[in-house]
Amino acid sequence: MSLQFQEEDFMGIDRFFQEAVYHDDTSLNAASSIEVELYEHEYMYPTFARVARESGNEEVASMFDAIAREEGEHAELLRKLYPQLEVKDSPETLEAKRLVAEIESQMKVVATDPRGLKRALETALEVESIEATKTYPAFAALARSQGKEEIAQAFDEVTRSEVRHMHWVQKALDRLCTAA
Repeated sequence: MSLQFQEEDFMGIDRFFQEAVYHDDTSLNAASSIEVELYEHEYMYPTFARVARESGNEEVASMFDAIAREEGEHAELLRKLYPQLEVKDSPETLEAKRLVAEIESQMKVVATDPRGLKRALETALEVESIEATKTYPAFAALARSQGKEEIAQAFDEVTRSEVRHMHWVQKALDRLCTAA
């Protein structure tokens, strides 16, 4: 897992984005994916939903809630295919969780500054774009090349969901920027 940094880091929002790490072993890709999807489900998107809600944007908050729910479903789908995997937090995930807690502790500032919701949407767009166009398609291709069609199909399903999330977030960001 690697933490990603964007150019403008507002209140640490950008610094708690991470992505699954590519391995030549499909089971390691699944473990990394489960870890990232659970992080997004339990920490990142609920925090983004709170930023949106406290910024007065219930529509975006509901979108983040829906994405969080689906990220949990992705983790569950992969867990069912790999029930034996031990998934534990990497140092990067622990750092990302610490940053989420820091943002939560400063929520009043984040939610009242127009940059807060915009940075949450921009970060979500980056996350979903990478997952939809890079991470999960690569994981599916590797699984297929290793003759693991059921795993490849699961990664394909996750890819389709991430593409949908990417479009949702792009529309929300466009609406926010148009309204500003």
